[in-house]
Amino acid sequence: MDTQTTTRRSRQYTPAAYALHRQMTAVRRAMSATTVEESQRAARWAQAWYQLVQRKLDQLQHAPRYLH
Repeated sequence: MDTQTTTRRSRQYTPAAYALHRQMTAVRRAMSATTVEESQRAARWAQAWYQLVQRKLDQLQHAPRYLH
């Protein structure tokens, strides 16, 4: 039975920052992989997160800017 509770709150990233953080984590996993299969799997994740980051950045670039 697991009785451990976590009191630490998770960080609140913006969607683009979260995607960039996940991409960085995937790249680190690819670089530190011990097997070819693990490296390939991590590289696919890194590529997927890279594409997501690029999509988010494109959306931010084209988003309307409001002056207050």
